[in-house]
Amino acid sequence: MLNDDYGQRLQLNQKLRSGANWFYWIAALSMITSVLSISGTNLRFFLSLGITQFIDGLALGLSQSVGSAGLVIGVVLNIFITAAFAVFGFFASKKHQWAFILGMALFGLDALILLLAVDVFAILFHGLALFYIFRGFQAARELASLDQYEAMQPPPPPQPAQAL
Repeated sequence: MLNDDYGQRLQLNQKLRSGANWFYWIAALSMITSVLSISGTNLRFFLSLGITQFIDGLALGLSQSVGSAGLVIGVVLNIFITAAFAVFGFFASKKHQWAFILGMALFGLDALILLLAVDVFAILFHGLALFYIFRGFQAARELASLDQYEAMQPPPPPQPAQAL
């Protein structure tokens, strides 16, 4: 492997990790926003998932009629949703392109929820995150192509033994 190829791989791995890490940020900030929402605080992060915010609103509404069971259901649903994004981050960091594709598709659909709520800043942050996640996906594709190319190359010839 040439030094230039090593530099290219290093850059691609950095882009891949950066794209995959966005999934972790989305999961963490969404869960924090949900906890803040359920505790009665109106603070939220722009990178939070719109679906978890919607569930928080439903859970708070249900809690008035059915008690704390509504909040528990909301928290459990949000844990599953945010865990799914953490799983996307895990598999994306392992170069699994499907995790990038599925994660981007679901995050894009989530942006539609924010579009309905006319949350401009959250939509812009979703777009920024999608841009960097897509760059990670492109890096995963390029790394897969490099791996496939290297696998097709013949091994280097054995070096003759040097005399002492």
